[in-house]
Amino acid sequence: REALAVTAQLCGPELERYGRCVAASPGSWHRDCHQLSLSVTECASNHPLVRRIRRDCSDSFGAFERCLRERPRSAAECGPHVSQFLLCAQNVTQSATPGETATATPSATPRD
Repeated sequence: REALAVTAQLCGPELERYGRCVAASPGSWHRDCHQLSLSVTECASNHPLVRRIRRDCSDSFGAFERCLRERPRSAAECGPHVSQFLLCAQNVTQSATPGETATATPSATPRD
């Protein structure tokens, strides 16, 4: 959740454009929205926690991406892959150091 919160906080406009594209192109989003997907990835990759998730969860995320490529019109069938990736990401965020999550939530901001 924290990695998603970081991505949403830091990359909100990119995520919004990508989400609108996917919603508007149910049968061809994987092609039509590819560039927008890359912009979300590029934006998110600048955060240490997201980089750690990408490193530590690359296998489960790769399986999810393969599933989407193999089933472009039935992405719902990839739910187990999403669950596996989210579980991995959750494990990474729970073991993250405070510095990695500092910008993820307002409550992590140092107080005087």
